[in-house]
Amino acid sequence: MKRIADLSVFVSVVKAGSLSEASNDLGLSVASISKYISRIEQELGVRVLVRNARGLRLTSEGQALYVRVDTLLSQLNKAIAYVSACRDVPRGMLKVSSTIGLGRNRIAPLVSEFSKLYPDVTVQLSLGDRYVDMVLDDVDVAISIGAPEDSSLVAKRLMSNPCCVCASPAYLKGRKAPRHPKDLKRHDCLILDCHGSFKDQWRLEDEYGGQHHVKVSGNLITDNSETLREWALKGYGVALKSRWDIAEHLERGELVQLMPRYRAPDLDFYLVYAGRDLLPAKTRAFIAFLEENVERLKQPISNSA
Repeated sequence: MKRIADLSVFVSVVKAGSLSEASNDLGLSVASISKYISRIEQELGVRVLVRNARGLRLTSEGQALYVRVDTLLSQLNKAIAYVSACRDVPRGMLKVSSTIGLGRNRIAPLVSEFSKLYPDVTVQLSLGDRYVDMVLDDVDVAISIGAPEDSSLVAKRLMSNPCCVCASPAYLKGRKAPRHPKDLKRHDCLILDCHGSFKDQWRLEDEYGGQHHVKVSGNLITDNSETLREWALKGYGVALKSRWDIAEHLERGELVQLMPRYRAPDLDFYLVYAGRDLLPAKTRAFIAFLEENVERLKQPISNSA
Protein backbone atom coordinates (compact mmCIF):
# COMPACT_ATOMS: atom_id res chain seq x y z
CA MET A 1 0.00 0.00 0.00
CA LYS A 2 2.90 2.37 0.67
CA ARG A 3 4.27 1.70 -2.80
CA ILE A 4 0.85 2.42 -4.35
CA ALA A 5 0.68 5.70 -2.42
CA ASP A 6 4.15 6.69 -3.64
CA LEU A 7 3.29 5.92 -7.25
CA SER A 8 -0.05 7.73 -7.00
CA VAL A 9 1.78 10.87 -5.87
CA PHE A 10 4.26 10.46 -8.72
CA VAL A 11 1.48 10.26 -11.33
CA SER A 12 -0.29 13.27 -9.79
CA VAL A 13 2.93 15.32 -9.94
CA VAL A 14 3.44 14.50 -13.61
CA LYS A 15 -0.14 15.41 -14.45
CA ALA A 16 0.04 18.65 -12.44
CA GLY A 17 3.27 19.69 -14.15
CA SER A 18 4.94 21.04 -11.02
CA LEU A 19 5.46 20.24 -7.38
CA SER A 20 3.57 23.34 -6.29
CA GLU A 21 0.50 22.50 -8.40
CA ALA A 22 0.61 18.93 -7.15
CA SER A 23 0.85 20.29 -3.61
CA ASN A 24 -2.42 22.19 -4.13
CA ASP A 25 -4.14 19.20 -5.74
CA LEU A 26 -3.08 16.67 -3.12
CA GLY A 27 -3.15 18.86 -0.03
CA LEU A 28 0.45 17.91 0.74
CA SER A 29 3.47 20.12 1.28
CA VAL A 30 6.09 20.38 -1.46
CA ALA A 31 8.61 18.84 0.95
CA SER A 32 6.35 15.82 1.54
CA ILE A 33 5.85 15.31 -2.18
CA SER A 34 9.61 15.46 -2.73
CA LYS A 35 10.02 12.68 -0.16
CA TYR A 36 7.53 10.48 -2.02
CA ILE A 37 9.42 10.97 -5.29
CA SER A 38 12.81 10.43 -3.64
CA ARG A 39 11.58 7.18 -2.09
CA ILE A 40 10.60 5.88 -5.54
CA GLU A 41 13.96 6.83 -7.01
CA GLN A 42 15.87 5.23 -4.17
CA GLU A 43 13.89 1.99 -4.54
CA LEU A 44 14.35 1.90 -8.34
CA GLY A 45 17.92 3.16 -8.32
CA VAL A 46 17.25 5.66 -11.12
CA ARG A 47 16.02 9.23 -11.33
CA VAL A 48 12.49 9.60 -12.62
CA LEU A 49 12.05 13.38 -12.32
CA VAL A 50 14.50 16.22 -12.81
CA ARG A 51 13.11 19.01 -10.69
CA ASN A 52 14.08 22.48 -9.51
CA ALA A 53 12.36 25.62 -8.26
CA ARG A 54 11.15 26.51 -11.78
CA GLY A 55 9.65 23.19 -12.80
CA LEU A 56 10.30 19.54 -13.59
CA ARG A 57 10.74 17.14 -16.46
CA LEU A 58 10.48 13.38 -16.79
CA THR A 59 13.54 11.31 -17.49
CA SER A 60 13.19 8.53 -20.06
CA GLU A 61 12.94 6.06 -17.19
CA GLY A 62 10.34 8.29 -15.53
CA GLN A 63 8.34 8.45 -18.76
CA ALA A 64 8.31 4.65 -19.04
CA LEU A 65 7.24 4.38 -15.39
CA TYR A 66 4.52 7.02 -15.77
CA VAL A 67 2.87 5.43 -18.81
CA ARG A 68 2.67 2.02 -17.19
CA VAL A 69 1.73 3.16 -13.69
CA ASP A 70 -0.97 5.55 -14.92
CA THR A 71 -2.66 2.64 -16.73
CA LEU A 72 -2.33 0.31 -13.76
CA LEU A 73 -3.69 2.87 -11.30
CA SER A 74 -6.65 3.51 -13.58
CA GLN A 75 -7.42 -0.22 -13.66
CA LEU A 76 -6.93 -0.46 -9.91
CA ASN A 77 -9.35 2.39 -9.27
CA LYS A 78 -11.94 0.77 -11.55
CA ALA A 79 -11.55 -2.54 -9.70
CA ILE A 80 -11.90 -0.83 -6.32
CA ALA A 81 -14.97 1.08 -7.52
CA TYR A 82 -16.57 -2.13 -8.81
CA VAL A 83 -15.99 -4.09 -5.61
CA SER A 84 -17.08 -1.14 -3.47
CA ALA A 85 -20.30 -0.90 -5.46
CA CYS A 86 -21.00 -4.57 -4.63
CA ARG A 87 -21.62 -3.35 -1.11
CA ASP A 88 -24.74 -1.53 -2.31
CA VAL A 89 -25.70 -3.08 -5.67
CA PRO A 90 -26.37 -6.85 -6.00
CA ARG A 91 -23.99 -8.17 -8.67
CA GLY A 92 -21.48 -10.92 -9.36
CA MET A 93 -21.48 -14.65 -8.62
CA LEU A 94 -23.57 -15.95 -5.70
CA LYS A 95 -22.92 -19.57 -4.69
CA VAL A 96 -25.81 -21.25 -2.87
CA SER A 97 -25.96 -24.75 -1.38
CA SER A 98 -29.10 -26.60 -0.30
CA THR A 99 -30.29 -30.04 0.74
CA ILE A 100 -31.65 -32.07 -2.17
CA GLY A 101 -35.34 -32.31 -1.26
CA LEU A 102 -35.84 -28.69 -0.30
CA GLY A 103 -33.44 -27.45 -2.96
CA ARG A 104 -34.90 -29.22 -5.96
CA ASN A 105 -38.54 -28.62 -5.08
CA ARG A 106 -38.48 -25.22 -3.41
CA ILE A 107 -35.14 -23.42 -3.51
CA ALA A 108 -34.51 -23.92 -7.24
CA PRO A 109 -37.75 -22.17 -8.34
CA LEU A 110 -37.05 -19.29 -5.95
CA VAL A 111 -33.51 -18.98 -7.28
CA SER A 112 -34.84 -18.52 -10.80
CA GLU A 113 -37.23 -15.82 -9.56
CA PHE A 114 -34.41 -14.11 -7.69
CA SER A 115 -32.31 -14.14 -10.85
CA LYS A 116 -35.03 -12.28 -12.74
CA LEU A 117 -35.21 -9.66 -10.00
CA TYR A 118 -31.42 -9.22 -9.95
CA PRO A 119 -30.12 -9.82 -13.50
CA ASP A 120 -26.60 -8.71 -12.53
CA VAL A 121 -26.31 -11.65 -10.10
CA THR A 122 -25.33 -15.09 -11.39
CA VAL A 123 -26.53 -17.81 -8.99
CA GLN A 124 -24.79 -21.18 -8.83
CA LEU A 125 -27.02 -23.64 -6.94
CA SER A 126 -25.48 -26.85 -5.59
CA LEU A 127 -27.69 -29.61 -4.17
CA GLY A 128 -26.58 -32.32 -1.77
CA ASP A 129 -27.35 -33.90 1.59
CA ARG A 130 -23.73 -33.78 2.74
CA TYR A 131 -21.97 -31.41 5.15
CA VAL A 132 -20.99 -28.12 3.49
CA ASP A 133 -17.80 -26.33 4.49
CA MET A 134 -18.51 -22.68 3.72
CA VAL A 135 -14.82 -21.92 3.13
CA LEU A 136 -13.47 -25.05 1.45
CA ASP A 137 -16.60 -25.49 -0.68
CA ASP A 138 -16.65 -21.77 -1.57
CA VAL A 139 -20.30 -21.20 -0.61
CA ASP A 140 -21.91 -17.81 0.10
CA VAL A 141 -25.22 -19.06 1.52
CA ALA A 142 -26.16 -22.57 2.64
CA ILE A 143 -29.62 -23.92 3.44
CA SER A 144 -28.83 -26.75 5.79
CA ILE A 145 -30.45 -29.05 8.31
CA GLY A 146 -29.48 -27.95 11.80
CA ALA A 147 -27.28 -25.08 12.95
CA PRO A 148 -23.54 -25.34 12.25
CA GLU A 149 -21.06 -25.94 15.05
CA ASP A 150 -18.74 -23.23 13.69
CA SER A 151 -19.40 -20.15 15.86
CA SER A 152 -17.95 -17.84 13.20
CA LEU A 153 -20.96 -18.57 10.97
CA VAL A 154 -24.38 -16.97 11.24
CA ALA A 155 -27.30 -19.41 11.35
CA LYS A 156 -30.89 -18.17 11.10
CA ARG A 157 -33.77 -20.60 11.44
CA LEU A 158 -35.58 -20.60 8.13
CA MET A 159 -38.39 -23.04 8.87
CA SER A 160 -39.27 -25.82 11.29
CA ASN A 161 -39.12 -29.38 10.01
CA PRO A 162 -41.00 -31.89 12.24
CA CYS A 163 -40.39 -35.57 11.59
CA CYS A 164 -42.31 -38.80 12.10
CA VAL A 165 -41.84 -42.56 11.83
CA CYS A 166 -43.72 -43.98 8.88
CA ALA A 167 -44.13 -46.97 6.59
CA SER A 168 -46.27 -47.97 3.63
CA PRO A 169 -49.36 -50.22 3.94
CA ALA A 170 -47.50 -52.69 1.71
CA TYR A 171 -44.71 -53.03 4.26
CA LEU A 172 -47.13 -53.30 7.18
CA LYS A 173 -49.22 -56.01 5.52
CA GLY A 174 -48.71 -59.19 7.50
CA ARG A 175 -46.53 -57.40 10.08
CA LYS A 176 -47.36 -56.10 13.51
CA ALA A 177 -46.94 -52.34 13.49
CA PRO A 178 -44.57 -51.00 16.19
CA ARG A 179 -46.36 -49.46 19.15
CA HIS A 180 -43.30 -48.66 21.26
CA PRO A 181 -39.85 -47.42 20.13
CA LYS A 182 -38.25 -50.70 21.28
CA ASP A 183 -40.47 -52.52 18.76
CA LEU A 184 -38.45 -50.92 15.97
CA LYS A 185 -35.66 -53.40 16.65
CA ARG A 186 -37.87 -56.10 15.08
CA HIS A 187 -38.39 -54.12 11.87
CA ASP A 188 -36.42 -53.37 8.72
CA CYS A 189 -35.54 -49.71 9.15
CA LEU A 190 -34.43 -47.50 6.25
CA ILE A 191 -31.39 -45.49 7.28
CA LEU A 192 -30.50 -42.02 6.02
CA ASP A 193 -26.76 -41.51 6.51
CA CYS A 194 -26.05 -37.86 5.75
CA HIS A 195 -25.26 -34.60 7.52
CA GLY A 196 -27.92 -33.70 10.08
CA SER A 197 -29.78 -37.02 9.83
CA PHE A 198 -30.57 -39.47 12.64
CA LYS A 199 -28.63 -42.27 10.90
CA ASP A 200 -29.25 -45.49 12.87
CA GLN A 201 -29.73 -43.72 16.22
CA TRP A 202 -33.42 -42.83 16.47
CA ARG A 203 -34.57 -40.74 19.42
CA LEU A 204 -38.26 -40.47 20.28
CA GLU A 205 -40.03 -38.61 23.06
CA ASP A 206 -43.19 -39.85 24.74
CA GLU A 207 -46.12 -37.71 25.87
CA TYR A 208 -44.59 -37.39 29.35
CA GLY A 209 -41.26 -36.11 28.08
CA GLY A 210 -39.47 -39.44 28.44
CA GLN A 211 -36.65 -40.05 25.99
CA HIS A 212 -36.35 -43.33 24.10
CA HIS A 213 -33.13 -44.04 22.21
CA VAL A 214 -33.17 -46.93 19.76
CA LYS A 215 -30.38 -48.23 17.58
CA VAL A 216 -32.22 -49.42 14.48
CA SER A 217 -30.95 -51.64 11.70
CA GLY A 218 -31.84 -52.55 8.14
CA ASN A 219 -30.44 -53.67 4.81
CA LEU A 220 -30.87 -50.33 3.01
CA ILE A 221 -28.82 -47.21 3.72
CA THR A 222 -28.62 -44.05 1.60
CA ASP A 223 -27.28 -40.52 1.81
CA ASN A 224 -30.16 -39.19 -0.32
CA SER A 225 -33.43 -38.13 1.33
CA GLU A 226 -35.48 -38.59 -1.85
CA THR A 227 -34.22 -42.15 -2.31
CA LEU A 228 -35.22 -42.91 1.28
CA ARG A 229 -38.73 -41.64 0.61
CA GLU A 230 -39.05 -43.82 -2.51
CA TRP A 231 -37.89 -46.88 -0.60
CA ALA A 232 -40.51 -46.21 2.07
CA LEU A 233 -43.24 -45.81 -0.57
CA LYS A 234 -42.25 -49.10 -2.20
CA GLY A 235 -42.60 -50.94 1.10
CA TYR A 236 -38.94 -51.68 1.79
CA GLY A 237 -39.06 -50.69 5.44
CA VAL A 238 -39.79 -48.19 8.21
CA ALA A 239 -38.47 -44.65 7.76
CA LEU A 240 -37.94 -41.63 9.97
CA LYS A 241 -38.90 -38.83 7.58
CA SER A 242 -39.58 -35.14 7.49
CA ARG A 243 -43.34 -34.67 7.68
CA TRP A 244 -43.03 -31.78 5.25
CA ASP A 245 -41.50 -34.14 2.69
CA ILE A 246 -44.21 -36.82 2.92
CA ALA A 247 -47.34 -34.82 3.82
CA GLU A 248 -49.20 -35.66 0.61
CA HIS A 249 -48.31 -39.34 0.88
CA LEU A 250 -49.69 -39.43 4.42
CA GLU A 251 -52.85 -37.66 3.26
CA ARG A 252 -53.37 -40.13 0.40
CA GLY A 253 -52.64 -43.13 2.63
CA GLU A 254 -49.55 -44.14 0.67
CA LEU A 255 -47.63 -43.85 3.95
CA VAL A 256 -48.89 -44.35 7.48
CA GLN A 257 -47.54 -42.59 10.56
CA LEU A 258 -46.43 -45.08 13.20
CA MET A 259 -46.40 -44.57 16.96
CA PRO A 260 -48.10 -41.13 16.82
CA ARG A 261 -47.77 -40.76 20.61
CA TYR A 262 -43.98 -40.65 20.23
CA ARG A 263 -42.45 -37.49 18.82
CA ALA A 264 -39.23 -37.39 16.84
CA PRO A 265 -36.91 -34.34 17.07
CA ASP A 266 -37.33 -31.64 14.46
CA LEU A 267 -34.72 -31.30 11.72
CA ASP A 268 -35.10 -27.57 11.18
CA PHE A 269 -33.73 -25.78 8.13
CA TYR A 270 -31.25 -22.96 8.68
CA LEU A 271 -29.85 -20.18 6.54
CA VAL A 272 -26.09 -20.20 7.06
CA TYR A 273 -23.60 -17.58 5.94
CA ALA A 274 -20.29 -16.11 7.03
CA GLY A 275 -20.43 -13.09 9.35
CA ARG A 276 -23.03 -10.39 9.91
CA ASP A 277 -20.79 -7.52 8.84
CA LEU A 278 -19.48 -6.56 5.40
CA LEU A 279 -21.90 -8.82 3.55
CA PRO A 280 -22.06 -7.98 -0.17
CA ALA A 281 -25.39 -6.73 -1.47
CA LYS A 282 -25.98 -9.95 -3.47
CA THR A 283 -25.88 -12.02 -0.27
CA ARG A 284 -28.07 -9.62 1.71
CA ALA A 285 -30.59 -9.51 -1.12
CA PHE A 286 -30.80 -13.31 -1.42
CA ILE A 287 -31.21 -13.83 2.33
CA ALA A 288 -33.97 -11.22 2.44
CA PHE A 289 -35.66 -12.78 -0.59
CA LEU A 290 -35.77 -16.24 1.01
CA GLU A 291 -37.10 -14.83 4.28
CA GLU A 292 -39.83 -12.97 2.38
CA ASN A 293 -40.87 -16.22 0.67
CA VAL A 294 -40.55 -18.57 3.64
CA GLU A 295 -44.27 -19.42 3.59
CA ARG A 296 -43.85 -20.90 0.13
CA LEU A 297 -41.02 -23.05 1.45
CA LYS A 298 -43.28 -24.47 4.13
CA GLN A 299 -45.77 -25.87 1.63
CA PRO A 300 -45.68 -29.67 1.42
CA ILE A 301 -43.82 -31.12 -1.54
CA SER A 302 -46.04 -32.41 -4.31
CA ASN A 303 -44.70 -35.72 -5.56
CA SER A 304 -47.52 -36.48 -7.97
CA ALA A 305 -45.41 -35.79 -11.05
